[in-house]
Amino acid sequence: MSRPVLTSMARRLDLPVERLALLEAYDEADLTVLDDAISLAIRAEDRAVADGLEEAVRFVPRPLRGRARALVFGTDRG
Repeated sequence: MSRPVLTSMARRLDLPVERLALLEAYDEADLTVLDDAISLAIRAEDRAVADGLEEAVRFVPRPLRGRARALVFGTDRG
């Protein structure tokens, strides 16, 4: 049976938990630190992508900018 932190990590990475079986040898504290680091990295990447897209939308001519934002972000973010 997989430990909860490995289940969390597998879900976060969109992997079957069996792919993380080699991590069973590590203690809970180390796995928690790794899971937290993965979470932070994913959030930082998501934020960087969103910021990059927002910056790119600035180059769209003003009359079309709202529509471009709606296409990229799903809503008109002003």
